[in-house]
Amino acid sequence: MAKQKIDFVILESSEGQLELHRGRGGYAWKGQKGKKLEWILPIKVQENADEILKIIYNLPEWNSIGKGRECSYDSKELRSAIWQKIFPLISIDDLPQVNEKSNLTDLERLNKTRTKGRYNDDDDMVTIESDECYTFYEDVHTIVNHFGADYWKNKVVYMNCDDAGQSAFWIYFYNNFEKLQLKQIISTHFDGSKLDFSGSLFSNQYHEYDGFIVKYDGKKILRIPPVGNKSNFHGSYNDNECMYIAKNEADVIITNPPFSKFEHFWKCMQSTGKDVICFGNGAAVQYQWTKELWQNKKISAIPFQFNWFLTPTLKKKRANTYVFTNIPQHHKTSKIKKLSEIPTQYYDDKGILVVDKFVPNDYYKPFAISISPILRGVLNSGYKLLQCSYRPVVENKYKFKRTIIVKELDAKGKPNVKFDNMKFEEAKIKK
Repeated sequence: MAKQKIDFVILESSEGQLELHRGRGGYAWKGQKGKKLEWILPIKVQENADEILKIIYNLPEWNSIGKGRECSYDSKELRSAIWQKIFPLISIDDLPQVNEKSNLTDLERLNKTRTKGRYNDDDDMVTIESDECYTFYEDVHTIVNHFGADYWKNKVVYMNCDDAGQSAFWIYFYNNFEKLQLKQIISTHFDGSKLDFSGSLFSNQYHEYDGFIVKYDGKKILRIPPVGNKSNFHGSYNDNECMYIAKNEADVIITNPPFSKFEHFWKCMQSTGKDVICFGNGAAVQYQWTKELWQNKKISAIPFQFNWFLTPTLKKKRANTYVFTNIPQHHKTSKIKKLSEIPTQYYDDKGILVVDKFVPNDYYKPFAISISPILRGVLNSGYKLLQCSYRPVVENKYKFKRTIIVKELDAKGKPNVKFDNMKFEEAKIKK
């Protein structure tokens, strides 16, 4: 199969007008004189970006100016319509990556990220702690495909951290509404979101009580409140209006919530009794509050790792994330061997066995693993979780944080319960 061609689409603005064109050197292009360069995006195309531009020029929101068709009057509606066509075609591999290190000290970088609470993206730095990480379209496809077409049939899908018209989740479900035989899709706009088309492609402006809800049933789009009417809520996932939808209208809640709010988000959504599918930091496997959930099979991870997200400044940012769900997952790991055959293994200063890449099938005491076997289905393969977080110490040096598991059955084939309530204390570094 031939490698898909990559081209560039460029958006410039000037005095209430937009100009959209292709090429001109990609990221080397610095914009036309007197015009603001809004973005340059690498686009996956079959031939060239002209075919994409023709589709956009025929949008009802595109109001041509002058002799050519490449200029139009600017509007939020036009930018949103363009984005819905462009976003699914972005080439992740060819996007520039943010430089999170630079030559700043950790303290300098942290202080810079706190400037007025805004998302910073200078030539030398982007905030590490920022929650503004947007999902790519192809990752949504991977998630939806994992659950299968039958799962989505006649479902009301609620995206409560995803702006309608802008987020990959909304665009994907809107584009595939009939194919998935959905009943309805619902999205809520948070008034503090950076994914907004007010004035410029991304805005740092915060609007007090400017949340809204969008519903689509395959025929028409309903906005609550209607355009021009003042809202009385922020649009946060835990607002009363949003929780009402989650509890009383949704069948499944799927979204990319703020990573810093993962615990609060999960507990709120768990209380609704609905199916939940959401992104979370990979380290969430080691959060203490998830222990009971893992043990009772009330949380699982689908067998994919997602590493790249879009920043509000149209660059890609690396983040180690999984997709967590309360829908039972049944995939099992094949990474099981006899202990003697596992190449990477050691015992820490507390005598706890630590293994990498494989888990032993002939070891009946608790042992420590990294988080990746959880993703691969080790908890569906005859093992159970005992302790979410454990940091091995070897020769007075800390190793990477681990999770402690044990075989469900002991050497005699009976339930292995004697370790269930044990607290595994970590060794302390001697200074």
